[in-house]
Amino acid sequence: MALRATRRARIVLAAALFPGAFAASTEILDPGKFVSEVYNHYAADEHRSTAYVPPADIYTPRLKALFAEDKRRADGEVGCIEFDFWTNAQDSALHNVRVTSQDVTNHPDQKVVIATFVNLREPQEIHFDFQKVGGKWLLDDVHSLKNQPWTLSKLLKCW
Repeated sequence: MALRATRRARIVLAAALFPGAFAASTEILDPGKFVSEVYNHYAADEHRSTAYVPPADIYTPRLKALFAEDKRRADGEVGCIEFDFWTNAQDSALHNVRVTSQDVTNHPDQKVVIATFVNLREPQEIHFDFQKVGGKWLLDDVHSLKNQPWTLSKLLKCW
């Protein structure tokens, strides 16, 4: 009995000291469905007091390194991106969200997911480039094609 209690105490202590150690990693089985679910969360959170934050473990090593470098250089201040790339704005009121997915010709380990929607009366079209890395779908880049076009990986290199 005491052994079980000690073991439980060690697990609780380890979870407190290393919070990410026991967190389940995000598994993207279908990039199109994943992007749809993210936008469903955004739409649902418009009626709640807490904001949805998409998982941070969905990026390819390349994009993850760019985010890390931006955070390091920002040194606690706002980094290269001053908006939410999912909504292409600082605030959101999403309408008419439509998500489609397409394979990349001759690249079975790549998919492009296209989200079109209206946010705060501004039409948006955002393309999400997914790549299979180690058998897992990960987000490799994001492009906005409306109004002032941008590419996430380029924005993250503002320094």
